[in-house]
Amino acid sequence: MTDNTNMHLALIMNFSASPHTIGQWRLPRSFRGDSYLDASYWERIARTLERGCFDMLFFADSYTLHDRYQDSPDAAIRYAVQYPRLDPLTLVPMLSRVAPNLGFGVTGSTTFIPPYWLARNMATMDHLTEGRIAWNVVTSYSRSEAQNFGLDDIPEHDLRYDMADEYMQVCNKLWSSWDEDAIVMDREAGIYADPTKVHRIDHEGEFFKSRGPLCVPRSPQGKPVIIQAGASPRGLQFAAQHADVIFATPTASGGMAKHRAAINAALEAAGRSRDDVKVIWGITPVVGESEAEAKAKRDAIQANIHPEAALVLLSGHLNFDLSTLPDDVPLSDIEVSGVQAFARGQKMTAKQYAQRMAEGGNNLITGTATQVVDKMEALYTQGEGDGFMIVTHALPSSIDDFVDLVVPEMQRRGHFRSQYGSQQLRDRMFNETPNE
Repeated sequence: MTDNTNMHLALIMNFSASPHTIGQWRLPRSFRGDSYLDASYWERIARTLERGCFDMLFFADSYTLHDRYQDSPDAAIRYAVQYPRLDPLTLVPMLSRVAPNLGFGVTGSTTFIPPYWLARNMATMDHLTEGRIAWNVVTSYSRSEAQNFGLDDIPEHDLRYDMADEYMQVCNKLWSSWDEDAIVMDREAGIYADPTKVHRIDHEGEFFKSRGPLCVPRSPQGKPVIIQAGASPRGLQFAAQHADVIFATPTASGGMAKHRAAINAALEAAGRSRDDVKVIWGITPVVGESEAEAKAKRDAIQANIHPEAALVLLSGHLNFDLSTLPDDVPLSDIEVSGVQAFARGQKMTAKQYAQRMAEGGNNLITGTATQVVDKMEALYTQGEGDGFMIVTHALPSSIDDFVDLVVPEMQRRGHFRSQYGSQQLRDRMFNETPNE
């Protein structure tokens, strides 16, 4: 059995009205739909997570408007299907001050953003957060994203990962272009930094070219914590080579145990140990003071999702117009690139899976705090993971519920810290003493 004396917890959000549970802005226990535009909204969430000793607030992000369904963006706009979506990087400096221990994960695409720009911004954020920044590395997936950046279509799947491999080389070189002792601050001699310890990188590869050095001094962590969620064979190969944390969905490769085995095999092929990477499983807990209260919350979530909005979301992620298919077509029968990660282990129709995805994804857990933690313990052992990424529904009340009800039960059982230990995020993820 996997040791579970120090589970890790992150909250996954995006800077929008309905981050993952579609229509959540309408739920009775949510703020009004435009409240996510207020700084106070995000400050409240960060403070709540800090109170619950969470490892990080993780911002999923993309640059797309889901327009594959009926070849139109209208339904995505009408139902706020992960749209509109603002830039979460702008929130990090503000939130890092009101939650001085909380880590922050931010998404950035290796397909569209120049590596120098990303390396500079992540190094800057690592300074401003005092070593609490993480980068969720994505290669992006949709045609509409590509068109927003002036391309006709998204590059082919494996090619995007080939580009991402070199992208990581460039960023790592840039983050290392300042030696740790490059800044001398000699006021008498008038020397701020030693130029012999700041280096050009002169990278010229197949996809990228950068001279360097980075214009940001070496940051507290040296480089951000690297998060990745690739589930395809090529994505797992990339994650095994570069990631510190892998965010995994339970059905990504036909079940948690099977997916964990695939991760372990990829790590071995990359010459890394399973202890080199933390695996964090996604769950959507719906918790109440009683079973009846939790079930009522779950019923409200399900009733609140417009069936068309659910199909819009899945169509966007599959890059395929599900309106062209009958309602009863099995998900596994859809022959489009990327559907395999969704379909493995599923017996649902595409419409049924779209509804499940719109509720917040896989591993929906409904019950009292005791029942939720019982299920978390089982999943922790089954997946041989290191913790959980919490998907929300009503906002911010579902976060309050988890911190006020579930976290104390985890602490009572000795699964989770009651106070922060390590300040820097990487140290907290890998070196913190259990229950420190």
